[in-house]
Amino acid sequence: MENMLQNIDLIHRYLSLSITDQFYLNVDLEGEYIFTQNIVSKKIIIATTFTDKIRSHPQLKLFLSALIAEINSGRCTVDLLRERTRYFEEMRRQPFRRII
Repeated sequence: MENMLQNIDLIHRYLSLSITDQFYLNVDLEGEYIFTQNIVSKKIIIATTFTDKIRSHPQLKLFLSALIAEINSGRCTVDLLRERTRYFEEMRRQPFRRII
């Protein structure tokens, strides 16, 4: 993803909202990943530094790892992150409907 360091807040919000949408959890992701430079390609990537909070939930760890891999590979563009983040935020504002 181009300009990864310029979009740290967007990436963090996207990851947090994705977890909330998928697992109905509000997880503080502070200390769970860092931005660093790939030794070979010299590109900025997200490296996981998962704590026990994430490691103790295998499905959450796998989900978050997949999201990060998607961002690192470039398949997830800034525009796509913005679109998905807007969608998640709109869904949070929608009232829940009971289906009987």
